Amino acid sequence: MKWQQQKSLATREKVLRAALVCLERDGFHHLSLVRVASEAEVSKGALTHHFSSKDELITLAMEVLLDEFVQTLRASVDDVHAGRVSLDECLDGIWHFMSGQLYMVTLEIALKARHEGAFKSALTPLVQHFHAQLNDIWIRLFPDLTPERAQVLMNLTMNLLRGMGTQSVFREDPSYFNELLDTWKNILDQQLPRGKDHKY
Repeated sequence: MKWQQQKSLATREKVLRAALVCLERDGFHHLSLVRVASEAEVSKGALTHHFSSKDELITLAMEVLLDEFVQTLRASVDDVHAGRVSLDECLDGIWHFMSGQLYMVTLEIALKARHEGAFKSALTPLVQHFHAQLNDIWIRLFPDLTPERAQVLMNLTMNLLRGMGTQSVFREDPSYFNELLDTWKNILDQQLPRGKDHKY
């Protein structure tokens, strides 16, 4: 029985990962359960055993992706406070996520949600939970700032990176994006408190 449960969980994980690959590569307009099953190397029957609809599959795959980002960001913040990485390196890591699968998948899903009210309603609690987690992480990153100020800086950072992610669809120029990110790092640094305990 335990072996069967492990196999079932492994199949579910393969399908969720395959859905993310297909979303990033093909977009939601071309996403189908048949394509996802093929990418995951499972039968369509095995896929529909775990996921009753394409929307359910997309929502759960998105949850996996957002959770991974949150866990990675939490670990990075811990590393900043422990002196293992700098704030600049932490921001580099966020941009790495935002210029890859995370952003491209969320872009596809945002477009779908814009036109499909029921899907938007189903996804909204997940997105709100994600933003709440980001707020908490940013407050932990900047404990010397007020929570309100930390959240403003977080939202400015994320919106800048989202904009850069959108532009990267049309412009393949790493040096350009690195210059934008470096400029924001300098601006952000000026917003942080100074003193003997300054860690950044």
